[in-house]
Amino acid sequence: MHLAYRQGPTPFSFWIRFLPQGMAEGRRVTKIPRCPATCSCTKDSAFCVDTKAIPKSFPPGIISLTMVNAGFTEIPEGAFSHLHLLQFLLLNSNTFTVIADDAFSGLTHLQYLFIENNDIKSLSKYTFRGLKSLTHLSLSNNNLQVLPRELLKHQDILTDLDLRGNSFRCDCKIKWLVDWMEKSNTSVPAIYCASPFEFQGRRIQDLTPRDFNCISADFALYETYPFQSLSVESYDFNDDLYVVFAQPSTGMCTVYIWDHVNMLFKTHYNITSRSAVYCKPVVINNTLYMVVAQLFGGSHIY
Repeated sequence: MHLAYRQGPTPFSFWIRFLPQGMAEGRRVTKIPRCPATCSCTKDSAFCVDTKAIPKSFPPGIISLTMVNAGFTEIPEGAFSHLHLLQFLLLNSNTFTVIADDAFSGLTHLQYLFIENNDIKSLSKYTFRGLKSLTHLSLSNNNLQVLPRELLKHQDILTDLDLRGNSFRCDCKIKWLVDWMEKSNTSVPAIYCASPFEFQGRRIQDLTPRDFNCISADFALYETYPFQSLSVESYDFNDDLYVVFAQPSTGMCTVYIWDHVNMLFKTHYNITSRSAVYCKPVVINNTLYMVVAQLFGGSHIY
C-alpha cells in the first residue's frame, strides 16, 4: 500500500512547537518597562518634568531620578520603593506640601536626597526613616519653620545638611537642632532665624542651648530607671550636664551624662560604695570631686 505524500510549505503550527514557551505564548513574555512619557531616560537615570503623579514604571537599573515642576501635592508612604537601586533623588520646584511618614522607605542605597524649592511647611520625625545610606540631604528653600526633634536620629553617616532659605522660628522647638549642630560633625551651611524678634537675623549656629528658656510647668513622664535611689544631684562640668544617683541598695553612685543628639541621659560611670545615701559633686579649680556619704564604713571624697 502506498501512502500519499504531498510536498508543500511546512505549517506554522509545526514550527511553533519548537519555539520557547514564552515566545509561543506572547502574553507571558516579560516586557521591559518603558521610560514614562513625561520623562527622558538613559541607562541609569531619569529626568521628569510636569508629571501628575510619581510614575510606577521605569526602565531597570535607574539609580538617579530628578523630578521638576511635578503636579502632585503629596509624597505618600513608600512612594519610591519600586526604585530600590536609587542612589540620587532630586525633587525641585514642585507643588507638593506634604511628605508622609516613611515616604522614602525601601531606598536603602539612597545617598543623595535633595528636596528643594518646594512648599513644605512641616515634616514628621519619621520622614527619613530607613535611609541608612544617606550622606547628603538638602531641604533648602522650602517654608519650614521648625524641624521635629528626632528627624535626624538615625542619620549616622550624614556628612552634609543644607537648610538654607527656610523661615525658622528660633524657640524651644528648635533648641534640639542647636544642640545637634554643636555636637555633630555634619557640615551645615549658615542658617538664620526669621523669628521671634529677639533672634531675628541671628545665625542659628551662633546660638547656644542657654539662649532658650524652655522650662515648662506641665510635666510628663520622660524616662524611667530600673533602680531605687535615695537622692539625686545634677551638675555641669566642661559644658556637659550630669546627674548622679545615690543607690544604697546596690552600693553605687551612678553618674549619667546628657546625650544632646538622642535627648536623654545615658550611663557615664559608677562609683562603688557600701551604702551610699548621698553623692555630692563639687567642682574646685576645674577639677571634679565626688563626696559620698555612707550609712556604714565612713564617708569618702573621690
